Amino acid sequence: MAVELSPASARRIALRAQRFGRSRPRRAVTPRDVRQVVSALGALQIDAVNVLVRSHYLPVYSRLGPYRTQLLDRLVYEDRSAFEYLGHAASILPVELHPVLRWRMAAQADQWRRLRERLDRERPGYLAAVEREVVERGPLTFGELSDPARRDRAPTRYAESTLLWDRGSDGRSALEALFSEGRLAAAGRRGFQRCYDLAERVIPAEVLGAPTPPEDEAQRELVRRAAAALGVATVRDLADYFRMAVVPTRARVRELVDAGELRPARVGGWTEPAYLHAEASDRPVRARALLSPFDSLIWERDRCVRLFDFRHSFELYVRPEARRYGYYVLPFLLGESLVARVDLKADQAGSRLKVLGAFAEPSGPAGPGGPGMPAGPVAAELAAELRELAGWLGLDTVAVSPNGDLSADLAAAVRARAS
Repeated sequence: MAVELSPASARRIALRAQRFGRSRPRRAVTPRDVRQVVSALGALQIDAVNVLVRSHYLPVYSRLGPYRTQLLDRLVYEDRSAFEYLGHAASILPVELHPVLRWRMAAQADQWRRLRERLDRERPGYLAAVEREVVERGPLTFGELSDPARRDRAPTRYAESTLLWDRGSDGRSALEALFSEGRLAAAGRRGFQRCYDLAERVIPAEVLGAPTPPEDEAQRELVRRAAAALGVATVRDLADYFRMAVVPTRARVRELVDAGELRPARVGGWTEPAYLHAEASDRPVRARALLSPFDSLIWERDRCVRLFDFRHSFELYVRPEARRYGYYVLPFLLGESLVARVDLKADQAGSRLKVLGAFAEPSGPAGPGGPGMPAGPVAAELAAELRELAGWLGLDTVAVSPNGDLSADLAAAVRARAS
């Protein structure tokens, strides 16, 4: 029999699975705290844009509050308890997931086949030379290769920010191919440039030496981790979390249901069957957090609408004249609802957190702090959260631009806190 869940219960389950049901520590955040967040979420998405702070640092902040970002860097590049790879796009992942991602590494070889063929044709021996140079000189960024083999950038119809991910060189493409196949790994970063080294010099020996599970077993573990991180989810939600195909995900879900690890569920208003994690909790949540545009709570757009009646507008790569909300827009979670969104920029030179736009959500699920709450209280809570964020970023003030239907109330709340 399927478990019957109300939309409110599904929302609480999702928030708690994403670790929003816990109080932020009242002490200094420890390495163990950060490790627990990375393990629970399973993946922190990496993005190149840095107008506020690097995206992968924000999910930890949203759940724990102010912390030293060096704790996350140390976890990945010194302790080797986590590693960079393709989880949900480019991600930081718990290192124990390395064996269960090897089937993906093997599949990447075929996806990079055209690059190999072109390099063999245009630059015979280049790919082998790149790998040999990493062996001899690594860790290296692509710019440190003896021959980065830069290429003219292709024209793009998207915003200039897309160029941050543009490969722009055969050297970068060669390194990414070897990285995707698991032959190289990320030993660190210089600026935002990934430093590539041999996997055996980065991934702990006990992890690298662990047996490679069969593909179905590996996929089952990824679905299991996705289910724990989502709490309640459709097959498509589960597939999206680690970017798996729907057909094998559906097969793995059936196996987990048979094993008693997932329970079939029906959520009011959802048109597709759902699956409930065995350890899910729907206790009330009283959260207050600004979310990265790349936060795992809001990865899947349709799920975001189903849970929060919130249409996540991702306009980073949209040309400025076509944007509705702004360039780097963070949803604001209050109680159990997404109640507002703010376009933010860290002005380091002026030591200001700039709010370029502030917008209230006109509709959505009812609940503590939910839409329908007057603009004044929402603005007051948001002002407090912005002040804390500014402090974490080492900025002295919060400056609110007169853009958006929440901006006037927010500016007044910011002034009230400063007085």
